[in-house]
Amino acid sequence: MLDFIRGILSSLTRFLSSESGATLNVATKTTWDAVVPEWWDQAIMYEADRQALTTKLSGKDGSDAPILEKENLTKQKGDKITFSTLGRLLGAGVSGTTALEGTEETISVGTYSVTVQLFRHATAADEIATTEALFDYPTAAYRQLGDWLARFLDDDMIDQVLNVDATAATILYAGNKSSRANLGPGDLLIPSELRRLRISAQRRGVKQFQTVRAGRMPWPVYGAMLSEVDYYQLISSDSFRQDVRLASERGASNPIISGVIEMIDGVILYPWSSVNPGDGMPGTFLRPEARLAADITAAATTATAGPTTAVTNVDYWQYFPTSGTNTMRIDSELMTYASAHGNRTSATLTRATGGSTAASHTAGALISLNNVGKVLLFGANLSLRAWALRPTRVRQERDYGMELGLGIKWIYENQSVLNADDGLANGFVLETYSPNPSTV
Repeated sequence: MLDFIRGILSSLTRFLSSESGATLNVATKTTWDAVVPEWWDQAIMYEADRQALTTKLSGKDGSDAPILEKENLTKQKGDKITFSTLGRLLGAGVSGTTALEGTEETISVGTYSVTVQLFRHATAADEIATTEALFDYPTAAYRQLGDWLARFLDDDMIDQVLNVDATAATILYAGNKSSRANLGPGDLLIPSELRRLRISAQRRGVKQFQTVRAGRMPWPVYGAMLSEVDYYQLISSDSFRQDVRLASERGASNPIISGVIEMIDGVILYPWSSVNPGDGMPGTFLRPEARLAADITAAATTATAGPTTAVTNVDYWQYFPTSGTNTMRIDSELMTYASAHGNRTSATLTRATGGSTAASHTAGALISLNNVGKVLLFGANLSLRAWALRPTRVRQERDYGMELGLGIKWIYENQSVLNADDGLANGFVLETYSPNPSTV
């Protein structure tokens, strides 16, 4: 009987294998190797574009977008990519019978050369230690690298504008204070401060990137990037709530209830949250933050930032200034640190400054730049983003493919549009006192 069953199964197998379509028409490894790099690279750029705030504000060179992008794939690292902007016509023109010939005005052309640099980043996995059923490493890698690239592009541009190109001529302080050191609890972001920032930008000649109609008159529209804490202070102020009450229409969606505030006094708001999914890296350049990695005593003169177990090669202080003498706050104690942080894992401190009292602090305590927040008001042509190579896949294999590294390389740089003498041409910065509204 057993031999009879084996014979039936053998005949059935021969029959099925002879039927058309019984054998799967599978793609070969060579086919996949040719296809995967193309969609993988594009998927990373798509993921970065989808998440990056600055990408949503970008446009082609000459478009008058806040961030002008230009791609020149003939360039290599160290080469320059040139952008051009046009100035206003200022001449008086002629009237009556005065000849126009010979009195024409030459258009003022501003030329900016951006030197592009090579950047790389990668991640790696051990295939032996990976559970393939639960973990598709190439797919996970492009998503994570796309997310990282989005944050890189945002951080790189904001750092350049706020901390490199903004000068004393383009920085205001809330409460009409004269410096960051003088900011105090009353110097919050409220509507009147936002109006002061806007009119300062207008009087300086910051070019609007949109206009709206008020009656028959065009009205300039600017944008403002701000931290979620400054956004909270703004919409929580009594003056803001009164403005909303006066402006609201009966039956319309009230922004106090919906929580969606898009524009105030001709300024479109772009709140930027300091995402902290538990990896020890909170903060942005708009509101520098970190977490204390280990307990410190009231007498300690160093502090380490990050999670209890730090990730190699991560700079957990990256949003804090690296030059000059600056003040940080942990709980209610103020302490100064000078210059850079060395290896950026430990800061050398002068304790109990600004009339505060030295105290012990526990791991996980929030570290801020003494509750300083920055609001960036911008118009058209704020920044230039040059690409000589879009993100392209790089890989490395070891141990016969069991250890696989996947990464990206790109050739790029960004630079602000500057006036010849005093910094930002199309941006203005307001520094505020930005206290954390909770224990988060």
